Amino acid sequence: MDRYINKIRDILVECMPKHWYKAYLYFDSTETGTMTSADYYVKTPAGSIISYGDLLYNCSDEKVKSIEAGISEILTYVRLLHEASTEQWTWGTMYISRDDYEPYCEFHNDPVTDDCWLQNRYKWEYQNFGVLAREDEFEPDVYKEMLKGPRGVLLLEDMESRVLAKNYTAIDKAFKLKHKSLESELEKHYNKVAKSIYKLTPLNWYRAKLYFDMNVDNPSVELLVYKTEDDACITKYVENNDEEPAIISELMYDLKNEVLAMIETFKFYNQNPFSGLVYTLTSNGEVSLELTYGDK
Repeated sequence: MDRYINKIRDILVECMPKHWYKAYLYFDSTETGTMTSADYYVKTPAGSIISYGDLLYNCSDEKVKSIEAGISEILTYVRLLHEASTEQWTWGTMYISRDDYEPYCEFHNDPVTDDCWLQNRYKWEYQNFGVLAREDEFEPDVYKEMLKGPRGVLLLEDMESRVLAKNYTAIDKAFKLKHKSLESELEKHYNKVAKSIYKLTPLNWYRAKLYFDMNVDNPSVELLVYKTEDDACITKYVENNDEEPAIISELMYDLKNEVLAMIETFKFYNQNPFSGLVYTLTSNGEVSLELTYGDK
């Protein structure tokens, strides 16, 4: 399998524009492998997101032919990967960063009908890039559940990074904070934490709990996701887990930094900073906090 994964990675890199930072590839296959599809999005160093369609529209004719040939070749290797896989899957994703060029893959086995066989692709596009396909491309129940979840996670993430990069010096931040209440600033932290947690939750979940501990200059976070009210844990995320895709480590790192920023906000308003936190988020958006104090 690694041989085919690396080959798909190599072809995808060849399809990239001159200036790119990260690539997100989606691919799927019918159970028999007779039909496959693929789509990808590109993040530029400036934080912009470019779709496959936009890329074709803005490239030279020569580059368009090269990209289309690359996608055709990727589909060939997707079929070979599907045949070589020991575990059954219907769709998968590949994430590549220019930092290391390592292909980080995830595989899923969500069956689809012949009428809605691109359903998983459209769901992935909606959740990550905010693109909503026609309702008749989905099974009714899947469509309704999808709309309850986050939309355009990666797109919003990049929009925010571009906005926050504009004219935000340390002096500007301090000046603005003096004119706002502690509660309103904490609410911003709570919302940012919730947004990051939503990126790590499955389609069906009940609550998620983020645990933070200061640990004497070595702060750590751990996220537990529960499927039902009786707290049957289905997923556990920790920092720096080499068995997980790199993007999960990035999200856990973002969560830790947001909690640390929350502590700094406490200090700014002359409040006693906490050393431990349990942040609980329910699937309907309710948030509760448990704070502990003391030297750790």
